[in-house]
Amino acid sequence: MKDQIKGGQAPSKLTLRQILKLLVYIFFGLFLILFLVFYLLYLSAQREPEFYREAKSVPLEVQQTRNTEVIDKIRILHNDFQRKGKNWTGVFTADEINAYLAVEATKSGANLLPPDLQEPRIAFRTGSVEIACRVKQRGLTAVLSLSLGASMPEPNKLVFKMRSSQAGSLPLSKDYIAQTIANVLRRKWGNVTQGAENGEPTFTIQLNIKNSAGRKVNVENFEIRTGAIQFSGTTD
Repeated sequence: MKDQIKGGQAPSKLTLRQILKLLVYIFFGLFLILFLVFYLLYLSAQREPEFYREAKSVPLEVQQTRNTEVIDKIRILHNDFQRKGKNWTGVFTADEINAYLAVEATKSGANLLPPDLQEPRIAFRTGSVEIACRVKQRGLTAVLSLSLGASMPEPNKLVFKMRSSQAGSLPLSKDYIAQTIANVLRRKWGNVTQGAENGEPTFTIQLNIKNSAGRKVNVENFEIRTGAIQFSGTTD
């Protein structure tokens, strides 16, 4: 037996120092893996949709010129709202609205957006609107992008369907985002209801717009086409 032990290779024993060193290697290996995972997730959350990159790259002087045109359109539309029995129409392009967001929303004291939302931009496709912005919370930032279907089944009734919601290239819960949007709209418009259609969350806004004289402004038609939004109606 002794000869067998001498002839064979006796198992080596790990010293306390070697065990501690091994544990340190394992700890830092796991830390590195977790760091890489979170870093890749962070990079994924920064991915910007193509329309968002293009909209942000427009020179400021161009945005300012377009913003002036938007304000003129808004002024004319506001005046039309005041006239009883007036048939009015509003048409705004995505470029014009993005200019308004780039210029007006960044003015001191504008309070057009929640403080944790930055650089919002939109794009219009037939029957839908694409929205993207940079969200900053607790020191972390991500690019939030949404795709919403939009329709007006009857006058003064807007229905939005949540088609997709992402943080960069990472999918987000559509139900949660729809609930958040509905809560924001409810504070603004009051009459907002939620539902679902073909498994996709929806929220419906019952418009109740009045002009300076208290007359009701009826939105009778609402259409989104590629590059622009158009709506029309009458004032009681």
